[in-house]
Amino acid sequence: MYTSSATPIATLWSVARELWRHFLAVILYVSVIEGLDIRYGWKDTAFPLPVIAIMGTVIGLLLGFRTNSCYGRWWEARILWGAIVNDSRTWTRQLLEFTPSTDTETQMAVKRMSHRQIAWCYSLSRNLRGQEATQDIDNLLTEEEIREVKQKHVPNLLLLRQGEELRTLKQRGHLETFEFIELERTLTRLTNAMGGCERIRNTAFPRSYTRMINLLIYLFVICLPFGLVDLPWFGLISTSISFAFAFLMVDRVSIFLQDPFSNRPSDTPTQSLSRTIEINVREMLGETNLPDKSIPVNGVLM
Repeated sequence: MYTSSATPIATLWSVARELWRHFLAVILYVSVIEGLDIRYGWKDTAFPLPVIAIMGTVIGLLLGFRTNSCYGRWWEARILWGAIVNDSRTWTRQLLEFTPSTDTETQMAVKRMSHRQIAWCYSLSRNLRGQEATQDIDNLLTEEEIREVKQKHVPNLLLLRQGEELRTLKQRGHLETFEFIELERTLTRLTNAMGGCERIRNTAFPRSYTRMINLLIYLFVICLPFGLVDLPWFGLISTSISFAFAFLMVDRVSIFLQDPFSNRPSDTPTQSLSRTIEINVREMLGETNLPDKSIPVNGVLM
């Protein structure tokens, strides 16, 4: 569970760890081609360099389109979680403003609904990452409520409980119709944000496009040394490896960006954002026992 706050070094190191086998294969292949060129002299059978240049240009355009599309998914996820932060604060503020401060029962309901909103953020973060959605909310919900939502779509059921308790406040006369409608609108925005995040997670980038780019990159890497046989051995090896690494790195980075809920350094920092929401909401409720802010580990936030 990582975030876009990762340092460039952390991100590149994570990419390099996934590609080291590819890097090793490229180095070995280019070295073998150069050795055979030195042994047998392939300069007269060099592959036309303009053809390789055109192939590289096409791959660059395809990679640029892919990276731009993947970045759009990553940025949309960050926008959605920014809206979740704002609407979580709005939810608590509206409850505090709209309900009477002298009624103990109502204030307990406000505190309960605010804590449930914090639990919703944590559970949504875990759910998007395919993890146990109730592991961070033991101190925010009652044992009975945790049992009710466990093994189901926890975030959705928590929003349902919010709506049910909101209706109870309206029926008891603690909320005016306009206030009830405004709170319902906030719940609707939270539901829409949840659906947007799930749409990003459940909509995979077309595999055929990914395979086509990978095939072209491998073909380019295979042909490139044959177009550079006129260069000295050091120039051929360094140039071939540099171009191959550049294309492979950009391809892998785009894969990182296409799924912002996949526990990688480039992910949206949903856990840290949930912690921020918890601190803000508890402060609004007047609580003093606040959790610590999330601290980056090796430049990476959870």
